[in-house]
Amino acid sequence: MTNNGAGVYVHIPFCHSRCAYCSFVSSVGGVNVDSYVATLIREIRERVHGTIDSVFVGGGTPSVLPHGRLTEIFGALRSVSSFSPDCEITTEANPESCTPAFLDEARACGVNRLSLGVQSLNDTVLVRIGRRHTAAQAFAAIEQAQAHGLKNVNADLIVGLPEQTEQDIRYAVNALCERSVTHMSVYALSVEENTPLYDSGYRTDDDTAADLYETAYACLRSHGMQRYEVSNFCFPGYRCKHNFGYWTRKPYFGVGAAAHSFSGTVRSYNTSDIAQYVAGNRAERFESINAAEALEEYVMLGLRTVDGIAFSELNRLSGTDWKKSREKALNRLSTDGLIHFTENGIALAEKAYFVMNDVIVRLI
Repeated sequence: MTNNGAGVYVHIPFCHSRCAYCSFVSSVGGVNVDSYVATLIREIRERVHGTIDSVFVGGGTPSVLPHGRLTEIFGALRSVSSFSPDCEITTEANPESCTPAFLDEARACGVNRLSLGVQSLNDTVLVRIGRRHTAAQAFAAIEQAQAHGLKNVNADLIVGLPEQTEQDIRYAVNALCERSVTHMSVYALSVEENTPLYDSGYRTDDDTAADLYETAYACLRSHGMQRYEVSNFCFPGYRCKHNFGYWTRKPYFGVGAAAHSFSGTVRSYNTSDIAQYVAGNRAERFESINAAEALEEYVMLGLRTVDGIAFSELNRLSGTDWKKSREKALNRLSTDGLIHFTENGIALAEKAYFVMNDVIVRLI
């Protein structure tokens, strides 16, 4: 992969316990962390190069890594690449493992953005979904991060959780904004098969989840946070550079078990079998993206963002006058109030986020 400022995603697939809704690739035992990190470092040295604009250490739970391992990972990254002067460096953490020692090490590694898995601030709901922290621990983690100089803090929230109410959502958003978090990600719960929550018989109600999302959005707006992607909100100047790279099809390296990479024309995927990965068998799969697929991706991903999609890029990817070829659909969507024309292209209207998939299907 060649790059002029790519992103790097580092997957840390370890947790102290598995949440009731979790279907991600992670391990709560049985895999040696030191062996995994050693394999991860070998992959970094083999594959990562050039100038890096963003790093995102995700999981799993990076904050459960033994002390010193994060330092080793960033040492490897810096040995094979250069970080841009304004490189955004994020690590995820859970409140109960976001200790002063972890924050000290993260800051020493150059981390300048923390993403906390808060999910809810109702202790009863947290127990129901198998989270290990309390609301008080989430508040303490935010305060400790800020005391360590990490002023750019994201908090993840989930809507559609069991026993969750609109009052819960309003309280969570207000409490987090009052503690000066700069960014919030609000995700709708997806109950996947083979998870404890699915096996318990719980299913989300789409209408209820939509109401909870709208409650969160209204509350976030009242605090001055702006939606810049369907699930992401921030104060001005605090968009997540790394994630925005995904939505704008920017190249990125993904290292670790189950990590994905994108060169601009090829997507690749590491094995999701952690033991196989540690054994040195990445079983990397490759998928070349043709022009038609690139166009479809651009529409699907770009319309998730407030910036929308540009006619110049649509023309380049399609090799045609895209606006003219979609004139009938565009005019109907505009008349229905589902899109609006921007200076350079189109973007979703506010009400269209609830029917986003239908709009996309009509345009691809």
